[in-house]
Amino acid sequence: LVTDEDELRAIWGDPDRREAFIQRLADLGYDSDRLDDMRRLIDAPNSDIFDVLAYVRFTLAPMARSQRVQSAKAGGLDGYEREMRSFLEFVLDKYQYEGIRELAAGRLADFLRIRYGGVNDARRLLGNVDDIRRAFVDVQRQLFSQ
Repeated sequence: LVTDEDELRAIWGDPDRREAFIQRLADLGYDSDRLDDMRRLIDAPNSDIFDVLAYVRFTLAPMARSQRVQSAKAGGLDGYEREMRSFLEFVLDKYQYEGIRELAAGRLADFLRIRYGGVNDARRLLGNVDDIRRAFVDVQRQLFSQ
């Protein structure tokens, strides 16, 4: 399904492409239960499915979600204003504890509602919706770039 590690990273760093890829895996018989079984087989219970796929396909050592988050926070949030950094850290923390479903494109509105009460309030503090979405996607690219 992927030709190299960079292609897998590009897919996994983009929420829309990742969701389509996960659906394609499910259509081929690799649903979430089967992927979770694979995660247990390679002894990576706190890793992302990305790490399972990268290990199976490219023999890359799995990385725990907490390590990914720590690395993204250390190097991927520079250049954002304080409030946007705080919001992105909130998103990353949700991913660390709950997993990849938290990074789905549809979760962005939920995060804005949880954190700010709604999209309008979030826009006042974070900027326009396009900028918020761009930051949400960019932090995911950073998350899977290492």
